[in-house]
Amino acid sequence: MSFHQGSDDAAAAGTHANGLTGSRANKLFNRGKGVTKGFRLQFILFVSFVLISALPVVLLSIWDQHAALRDEYNSVNEKHLIIAENLSGVFDRYVIDVKEGFRFAVLGADNGEPNQASHQFLKSLSFCDVSIIDGANSVIRSLMESHDNKPPYPSPEVITQLRDAVGRANGDIVFSNIIQDRGKPLFFVVMALENSRIAIGSLTTDYIRKIQRQIGFGERGHSMVVDANGVVIAHPNAAWENTSKDASKLSVVGAMMRGETGVSEFYSPPMQANMIAGHTSVPGVGWGVMVPQPVEELENRANDGQKTAILITLIGIILAAIFSWWLSRFLAKPIVTIDGAAVAVASGELRTQVATLAPGSPRELQSLSAAFNVMVNQLREREERLQSAKDEAVAADRAKTDFLANMSHELRTPLNAIIGFSEMIKVETFGPIGTPQYSEYVKDINNSGNHLLRVINDVLDMAKIEAGHLEPLYSQVDMTEIAETCISFFAERADKDHIELKVSIGEDLPKMSADDRMVQQIILNLLSNAIKFTPEKGVVELSIDADLQRGCVIQVRDNGIGMDPAKLDVVMQPFGQIDAKLGRKYEGTGLGLPLVKSMVDMHGGTLDIDTALARGTAVTVTLPLGRVIDDG
Repeated sequence: MSFHQGSDDAAAAGTHANGLTGSRANKLFNRGKGVTKGFRLQFILFVSFVLISALPVVLLSIWDQHAALRDEYNSVNEKHLIIAENLSGVFDRYVIDVKEGFRFAVLGADNGEPNQASHQFLKSLSFCDVSIIDGANSVIRSLMESHDNKPPYPSPEVITQLRDAVGRANGDIVFSNIIQDRGKPLFFVVMALENSRIAIGSLTTDYIRKIQRQIGFGERGHSMVVDANGVVIAHPNAAWENTSKDASKLSVVGAMMRGETGVSEFYSPPMQANMIAGHTSVPGVGWGVMVPQPVEELENRANDGQKTAILITLIGIILAAIFSWWLSRFLAKPIVTIDGAAVAVASGELRTQVATLAPGSPRELQSLSAAFNVMVNQLREREERLQSAKDEAVAADRAKTDFLANMSHELRTPLNAIIGFSEMIKVETFGPIGTPQYSEYVKDINNSGNHLLRVINDVLDMAKIEAGHLEPLYSQVDMTEIAETCISFFAERADKDHIELKVSIGEDLPKMSADDRMVQQIILNLLSNAIKFTPEKGVVELSIDADLQRGCVIQVRDNGIGMDPAKLDVVMQPFGQIDAKLGRKYEGTGLGLPLVKSMVDMHGGTLDIDTALARGTAVTVTLPLGRVIDDG
């Protein structure tokens, strides 16, 4: 058993994620902008059409079966080899997707961030299991559900071999050759983790076989895929597939194992025929891909073509002279259009689109044009998602920094007051204990302590809410009594700040079924915000009304600084503040409104905010009808 870790994993992953990069992008770019030599495609096509139509007439006397067969062999060099190279590219991108999808899923799970989308992505890549294994080769976590009663992870012997391979990989992801494990051919993807742990992904051959079965032509033309040891991965012969047949003795397989690309003839035991095949290898993993066809089919086509070659050539040479110029231009124009778009994308213009081709353009070119546009859109969307993710990460980091700065301010100011005033009382700065001035200091100490307690309670309540550990404790509450208690908390502060505090409480308020502490905290937080952002000589009004039709409506209105309505989403996020400078000017953690919203939601109510810059704010909380207790 051998493994392939691939020294260019990072570069390959970048190519897959961002389109053309490195030398390939440079070649395209140079081709489009730096290359001035050579003939135009239209001229080449025109000359080619004329020569192709005239040459058979010149060589008509020596036309024989060997010439026709040679043409068939040339078609193998062109068609079969191109198909083999395209398949190699498909499998190369698939290996890159497997490695990056595996890495993303394992690191996300190992960091405690399970992701259902990554689970579905792994399934789409033909993973049947991804497990994290400790140093004792025991499975400590499986990232995918097993579909049978047998453990989907490798057998102990295979685990040991995989661990040895990843130990030699110098931190790279290891992609194994095909392995028969528990009677089933599988690939294994392995990555080393911390503390002697490894992650192992079991990968079926379903995707490779699906692609292989889509290639078929002639009567028995097909494709075949082997691993770096020449073991069959995908083949039309089911027995060769299911038993992972060792085909390394075939000459063409040996050429693929040596990394050679070209066309070879060989005898195929399962097809029992001489075959000719275009073959190449998949970079990184060393798989061999070939597209063989029986030589007999080429000979049959050559015999059929010989009979009609002369007649077709005579007719073709006449028609070609008439239509060659028009046809060359017709074919060259869409190719040039697509080529120009490809050069633009290679140079970084991800908003480039291939213009709509002229009606009647070849279907393959139309399909290529559409596929190219889809590819560019996907590249652009991926680029935008990466930029969006970066912006979100920067915003989260900035919010964390602002929160820590605000918390530092919130905790330091009252602590300084508590320590300073208590120290003055302790050393009796203004005389013996009992001096009237100390009463004011005690009051300041009490206020500062209560402020600290509110800050800590807000942080703890938000933590409990986000963890789902805070639930309302319903009881019968008196809204009038709660309102009066809340007003008493802020009466002195409002008077000190020269703010008029108005109260409007409806008569005969019905009893409410609610959590009295939460309702009180809702009103306290709203009043605190209103007073905090209302300047001197401003007005803050609390109104409470209720009936059996509307429910209970609590509104706090002020004529303070207000805010931009477009920024409401920011202030409704925990620790969110529109401007970090405001957080330092006006004390607060940024938890007031988020706490109010969470507690209102727990009661099944609604919260509405009407605000504008320099025009004040009105916050309305409506508790649902079911919370009002009809005393009648």
